[in-house]
Parts: sequence; C-alpha cells; structure tokens
Amino acid sequence: MQKIELLNTYLDEAIRIRQELHQIPEEGLNLPKTKKYIINYLENLGYQPEMICNAGINLHIQGEDKDNSIAFRADMDALCVTEETEHGFASIYPGWMHACGHDGHMTMNLLLAKYLADHPEEKKRSVLLIFQAGEEGPGGAEPIVKTGILKKYDVKAIFGYHLFPFIKEGMLSTTSGPMMGQNSGFYFTVHGKSGHAAQPQRSVDAIVASASLITGIQSIVSRNVNPMKSVVIAIGLLNGGTRINVVAEEVKIGGTMRSFSEETHLMLQNRMGEVAKGVELIHGCTIDLEFVDMYPSVINDASLYDIYLKLCEPKDRVVFRKVMLAEDFSYYQKEIPGLFIGIGTGNASKGFDENLHSSRFDFDEKVLIKGLEMSLKFINYKKKY
Repeated sequence: MQKIELLNTYLDEAIRIRQELHQIPEEGLNLPKTKKYIINYLENLGYQPEMICNAGINLHIQGEDKDNSIAFRADMDALCVTEETEHGFASIYPGWMHACGHDGHMTMNLLLAKYLADHPEEKKRSVLLIFQAGEEGPGGAEPIVKTGILKKYDVKAIFGYHLFPFIKEGMLSTTSGPMMGQNSGFYFTVHGKSGHAAQPQRSVDAIVASASLITGIQSIVSRNVNPMKSVVIAIGLLNGGTRINVVAEEVKIGGTMRSFSEETHLMLQNRMGEVAKGVELIHGCTIDLEFVDMYPSVINDASLYDIYLKLCEPKDRVVFRKVMLAEDFSYYQKEIPGLFIGIGTGNASKGFDENLHSSRFDFDEKVLIKGLEMSLKFINYKKKY
C-alpha cells in the first residue's frame, strides 16, 4: 500500500474527531470538556498525557533518536461567534464556535498520536505533542514556554499548522522569515473640560482634540514608516460625549497596531506618544496612553524552511504571502527554531467562507491528512535538526 493510501485510511477517524471537537467549543483557558476529550483519546491509545499550566496538555512519545526531539503544537480554544453552518455537528454552545480551525489543529495532533501508536516502527525520533489553550487570548504559548518543557525534552525544532481559507484547498503554504505580524492594542483617553456647546471658549473639547489625534495617528504610517515596510494602525473603538449641546469632557479611543519587527513596533509606539503630546499642546487637553502588547511576529527559521522544501513536493505547496494576522506560536519560535505552516481550505465550489473567524467557517476534513503526512515527513527526516 502506498503511504498516502495508508494515511487516507485515517480520514474517517479525522472526520469523527473533528466533528466531535467542533461541537464543544470553549473559551480561552477554560476548556474542561476539550481537555477531557483529548486526555481520554490519548489514554485509550495507551499513552500517558500530562497537564501543563493547568490549561494545556502535553504528550511525549519516545522515539529511536532520544536526543533530537521535535514538537508539534495544536491550539484548543474557540471564539465568541454564533455558528451559522447548519451542520448536524454544529456547536452545542450558543454564541461559541470553532471558527478558526482549532478543531482541525487538535485533530491533526491526535491523528499523529494514533498513527505512531499503530505504526511504532515510524518513531524515528522522539516527539512532543503540545495542546495549547488561549491562543485567541489571553495567550497560552508563553506560559508553556516558561515551564521549560522544551528544554526538558530536548526539543530541537517545533512545528505548527493553521487552516487558512484564503489558500487553495489541500495546498501547504509557508515562507522563510516573517510570516505573521506582531500586534499590540493601544488605548487613548483624551481629557478635556466640559461646558455648554454655545460657549466653547469656556471648555476644552475632547472630541475636537480626538479628531486631531486620530488624524495624526493615521499619518504615522504614510509619513514616518519606510514605504518598503509593512505596518497597520487601525482604530476600532471611539467613545465620547453625552449630549449634542454639551462639550465632551472625555473621549476614549482604542485600536490595534501591527508590524513585522520589534524595531518598527517600538518606533510606532514612540511616535504615537509624540503625536499625543502635540495634540495636548494644541488643544489644551491631557491624554493618557496605554499599550497592551500581545504576540511577537511569527518568524520562521530558514533552515527548517529549507527542510520543508526538501520534504514537500512542489505540486503540494505554494509560497505564503505574509499577513498581519497574529499568532502566539511566535513565543515558541523565540525559544527554539520553529516553522509555522498554512494548510489551505479554500474551495468556493463548496461554499466555504474565505474569512477566518466567520460564522460560516468550514473545511473538508481531507486536508487534515495533508498535515498528518507532513508531520510524519518531519519525524522521519534522516538528518539532525
């Protein structure tokens, strides 16, 4: 039997696992049903999974090469989205849905565990499977890295997969270097002085000051950033004022900023502070500014990318065009070499939505076999990582 034919015999299992996990989407770090499902599945295969950081699960599978372990990470949490797929296996929790493919990511790790249990002769090297909570927030990767688990099992490289509807179904896609953006939230509070709109000279209008602030912030990208660099500054929250004839005393502004380098990110933050100080001088207001740093940029290791090119057939891959989406897989990459790989789910003929986090997000489980196949190629790679 050809290898791909053997792997395709796992498709029914992939469908079953994915659909069962899809029905129980859970939030952030609170995943009791999901964790129970994964632990039960692994224990039924004869494994002894361990809890990590109270919210995650890890499984170390001993292989022939004990000193050259590799890891595969799958995220487990879901999104606050009301599902509209009308599937028989749709979410049983109103307002919650696996709308980002995490049910598929978990399925691939579980399939890998099952395959290695069924075919112990393919345990060419030791493997660490990480099931991580909180990728959508508050971020579950960093606490796992801080436990020292990667050093404990002498992990030389880590791999992660993500289902992407903007990539053609069944294609693998990644790149060397920056792949996904670093992101931070920013929050301004503009303090003015309230008064009657008919006597503006007695007041400090926080709304007018905010208009200047927003204009200044938006000019940072066009006037302070090298045009060859990619940057996003987007304002998504604006709240101020109480009545149409009252000068607003306070306005709150919130948004997100994204880039591919820490140097650029720091420049954006510094420049935002400078713009705020200028608006204070012009309008006589005071402005508070807070940054909430989220995830670093996903930066793929060049040597792992070269290995991927050797192992993945040209007909099965396309180059990933980097995006400003953020992923906390980046925390693993700051510790050890890592490669993040997109798996295409895009198929308009099947009516799949082209957007992540969509209430109609869906995919054909056959693409999960591509992830399983690639993982086995990494495990069976003959050279040291």
